[in-house]
Amino acid sequence: RALAPLPFALHWIDSRDGVFPPDPLPGAECEHSDPVQAAVPGLAPQSFVLIMSFSHAEDLEVVAACLQRQRERADLDFIGLIGSATKWAVFRKRLAQRGFSEEEMDQVTCPIGLAGITGKEPEVIAVAVAAQLLQRRG
Repeated sequence: RALAPLPFALHWIDSRDGVFPPDPLPGAECEHSDPVQAAVPGLAPQSFVLIMSFSHAEDLEVVAACLQRQRERADLDFIGLIGSATKWAVFRKRLAQRGFSEEEMDQVTCPIGLAGITGKEPEVIAVAVAAQLLQRRG
């Protein structure tokens, strides 16, 4: 909802059944993909990708798929992962074991949101992330 009124085309991809609202936000596209990382190759070039699933395992697979796409096409403008520095440290280790370089992993922003905006409430995180994307968009 925080991004809906902003100049972004929203494409929500989820692996869970029945998660999408019956009346999606105007302009939002909802796609079911199981596994969700299978949808990464079909993302529009220059997409900003926000990875915020219900599962660390799924998050890791989506990050890996995004990095693979970057390796092949280098056409995603932002890859953001919700989580802590600890989560990202664990992910970096696992991604390195899969053969991703430090430079490749440096393309991922984790945690997401503008620095200096604090709070764990979903609404605060949403505003911080929306501001970060607007700043990146230029």
